[in-house]
Amino acid sequence: MQEQEKLREIESLGQEEEDQEEHEEYWDEPEERQGGGGVPILQAVICALALVALLFFKFTDKERYQEITDWYNQEMAQEIELPQLKNPAPEPSTAPTPEPTPTPSPIQMEGTPPQML
Repeated sequence: MQEQEKLREIESLGQEEEDQEEHEEYWDEPEERQGGGGVPILQAVICALALVALLFFKFTDKERYQEITDWYNQEMAQEIELPQLKNPAPEPSTAPTPEPTPTPSPIQMEGTPPQML
C-alpha cells in the first residue's frame, strides 16, 4: 500500500515539474522580441508621416497632389505590368457548342431486380 502511494507521489512530482516548465516557457518573451521593437515603430511613424503629407497636399496644393498621384500610378503600372506573350493563345470561339449525346438507358430484363443492373 505504501509503495503505491510512493509511486503516485513520484509520478505527480514529475508531472508538476513538466507543467510548471510549460507555463514558464509560455509566459517568457522570446529573446528576439526583447529590445528589438524599434523597427516596426519606425516604419509606422514613416507611414503616418507620408499619410499626413499626402493629406496636406490634397487639401492645400492640388497640383502637387496630382503630380504625386500621377507618379505613383505610373510606378505601380510598371511594377504590376505583365510581360507580353509573343504568341498569345487564340481567342475562344463564340460558335455554339454541340449538344452532348444522350446516354442510352440500361436494358430492362424481366424478373431482374434493379440493383443487379
